[in-house]
Parts: sequence; C-alpha cells; structure tokens
Amino acid sequence: MKTLIPALALLLSMPPAFAQSDSTAQRTQRLELGVNSRDGAFAQVTSESDTTKASPLVINTKRKKITITSEDKAWFSKEDSVKDVLQELRTERRNQFTYWSGVDVGLNMLLGANGSTNLPKKDAYMELDQINSRFVSINFLEQKIEFGSHHFGLLTGLGWEFNNYRLKGNDLLQFTPDSIYAVPVETPQFRKNKLRQSGFRVPLMLEFNTKRAKMPTEEELLAAARDTVGGKKPSSFSFNNKKNFHVALGVVGTWYYDSMYKQKYRLDGTTQKDIDKGEHYLLPYRVAAAARIGYGSLNLFAEYSLTPLFEKNLGPELTPLTVGLTIVGFN
Repeated sequence: MKTLIPALALLLSMPPAFAQSDSTAQRTQRLELGVNSRDGAFAQVTSESDTTKASPLVINTKRKKITITSEDKAWFSKEDSVKDVLQELRTERRNQFTYWSGVDVGLNMLLGANGSTNLPKKDAYMELDQINSRFVSINFLEQKIEFGSHHFGLLTGLGWEFNNYRLKGNDLLQFTPDSIYAVPVETPQFRKNKLRQSGFRVPLMLEFNTKRAKMPTEEELLAAARDTVGGKKPSSFSFNNKKNFHVALGVVGTWYYDSMYKQKYRLDGTTQKDIDKGEHYLLPYRVAAAARIGYGSLNLFAEYSLTPLFEKNLGPELTPLTVGLTIVGFN
C-alpha cells in the first residue's frame, strides 16, 4: 500500500553562523512526520550526504542539536496542482489590477447651494482654510468580482476615514437645540478651529483596466513547470500594473461613529486646546459619487457627496467634495 506521507518539509536557508556547511559535501538530517499502513503515525530522522542542497537549519539546545532540512515534494496530482497554481495566478492578477487598498490623502471642500465654494454671507462662517482641511483614509480591505477577466469587475472593500474641516474665520460655533450659528471673537486667535468626523467606508464601484495580462494555459504552465514541483508558480508567469490605465466609477458609503469640534490657541503664554465631543448636527452617514483614475501605480480620486454635511434644517446647506491621490498602495 502506498505510503501516505504529508511530509513536513521546511527548508530554511540560514547564515553560516547558524548552519553547518562544507564546500564539498555535508551531512544532513531530515525530520519526517507522517502516517502509513505499516507504522501508523510516525516521526523519524534520516541522515544523508548532499553536495547540492542548501545548508540545513541547526537548532542547538543544552543537550541536543536539531537539524532540519526540506526537499521539494513532487506533484501529488498533475490536475490538482495545475488548478492550484492557476488559482494563485488569478488571485495575483486580481490584486495587481485592483486600486482600492492603500492610503488616500486629499483636501475637503464645502459647496454651497449654488455649487460654489464662495458661500452665502449667512453661511460664511463655514468657509474653510482649504489647505488645512484634509482628508485621510486607510483602505485596508478590498475585493473584486471579475467579469470574465481583469479588464472589468465590481469592486468593494472597507476603509477608515478621517475628515477635517478647518474654519477660515475666527468664529466660535454654537450648537443650540435647534440650530447652529457662529460668534465672531477677537481673542483668542485660533490656531486651529475645526470640525472632524471619523468613520468606516465601503465602496461599490465598477473598475476598468486597459493592460493585457493573459493567463497561461494548462499546457503552457506544465511546460514551464516541468522541472519544478507542484504548488510552485513558475517565475516566467507574473503580472505588474506598469503602463496600465485604470478607472473606477461608483459610490462610497460612510458611517461616522465619532465627531469633534476643536480649537487650539495661545493664552497667557501657554497653548490651550478645547475639545467638544458630540454629533454637532453633522449627518452620521454619507453617500458619495466616487471616481478613481490613474496610470500604473498613480491613482487620483474624487468624491462628491450626495448627502449634506449637516442634518436637515439644523445647519447650513453644504455639500462636501473631496479630491486627492493615493500615496501608498497596498498591492
């Protein structure tokens, strides 16, 4: 009866300080764990001379010296192994041509009812210090359903979002039971006077890629892997997103779990910070029309909110707009 050995094969190449080596030959010990019809479950150590294999891992204890090597295992089944390698290649290709995961950085703008950043006089206290009204998101999870190939697919995922709205004027916001208004102050002069929202975001977008990235056939894979082992992807098959033009269109929904109103200023020679935690009549969710476009690893994005910044009839009629770029891609 055939031996059924799911042999434990760990090949760890170590520096000479930790491994035995010999320029002509070395004696290696191999730890095997398995099960077969004759011995049942077993563990055994075998020794052999080998002039080609890498040095084994040597673990020294007080009374023992343990040497561990590994060797490539032949394909258990040609069909199963090819299937596994093709699946690995599909996953690699999908990851290379999906542009959600990473760190996005951008600027926030607030548009009035007329679509302009020049707000009406009654809402002027919400005009922003544009450069310091920053947006940051950490998109740590992505998944795409491909429609036949990597060229076209449906993208979703999960991210963590931080919106800052730095007010331009030296106005102190007031939150009454039924409205928001601002009181101009001469002192102190605010170094920071901002609203902030934090939340989790989920995209649902259609994504398109132009670069050709053909999957190998089973025959091509077998030919390239003839001298390798099952589960190892031949180095001749790999994907990259260089020179790929990509675009994604859809929506991004955000749920905000936290908001803050903060002022920072100098008073009597010391720095003061006033922080007010609460909802501040900011809408606790957002649905935004989103676009992401880029070339290669470059990715630009824009998100136009389809929902207002404040709850209805409790604050100015303002619509957030965010533009920025991906500074770190996780793929």
